[in-house]
Amino acid sequence: MLRLFASVEQEMKSRLDDTDGNRLILGDRRPKKFLYRIGVFLCGAAFVILVWYIITQWYNTYMAEMILFPGPVETFERLREFFTTDYRIFGQSIVDHTKASLGRWIKGFTIAAIIGLALGLLMGSNNKIHEFGMAPVNILQLIPGLAWYPVTILLFGLNENSAVFIIAITVISPIAINTANGLRKVPKVNLSVARMSGRSRSDTFAEVLIPFAALDILSGLRIGIANGWRMLISAEMVVGVALGLGFAIQITTGYIDYASAFACIVIICIIGLMIDKVVLEVLENYVRSKLGMEE
Repeated sequence: MLRLFASVEQEMKSRLDDTDGNRLILGDRRPKKFLYRIGVFLCGAAFVILVWYIITQWYNTYMAEMILFPGPVETFERLREFFTTDYRIFGQSIVDHTKASLGRWIKGFTIAAIIGLALGLLMGSNNKIHEFGMAPVNILQLIPGLAWYPVTILLFGLNENSAVFIIAITVISPIAINTANGLRKVPKVNLSVARMSGRSRSDTFAEVLIPFAALDILSGLRIGIANGWRMLISAEMVVGVALGLGFAIQITTGYIDYASAFACIVIICIIGLMIDKVVLEVLENYVRSKLGMEE
């Protein structure tokens, strides 16, 4: 027992000798945390597939008459065919449909991000502008995306610009609201200290307001990305485009090719998860670490 305590004391002494300033580094937990997150995500995905499999078996056993419910095996087999054979939907490969959808989404989200961030920064930095601006922004938020269908048809007709417009108009509100709320949450004492230290208005904005609001801004962008991606698929089904994942789902459903429709849904989920987890979550964790919220 004495030998055990002596070894522990020696280990602690060596760690204390390796400290950086006032921070005691007892080990790098980031790899473990990263693996833990991957494990949790894979467990969640496995649970979704299990529920899907159970529903498939129940439907095909007790409810199916002519058309079977595609299960995970059939869907992933069709997904493999999409990328390894010359399988085409309405004369186009799944890669072409995916590229078309991504192009529309990037255009719509970029427009919405520019407008939403500009509105949010204005409303968050001025109380009078906030009081005036929140009314139209909230009105935009309350209107469902597809309710803009008659407006966009009048403005752009049945073409790609209609889908881009529906995406943009849906995404502006969450970005603007979260950005404004983030700026307005900055403690007054921090602004007073910045002014007393002689910082200019632009320096205060860049060094105090933006860092404090960064997580809220990222949260608005994440919500906007999810809203825009969902709305893209819906818009492609109604605005008359002949290329895209939403259009592919509509066409394959009409042809009673449900395995292909489900495979397109899987592609939509994978792309959405990659955008959220690989890009925005990594960026959010970086900001949190810079703000001292995570190790």
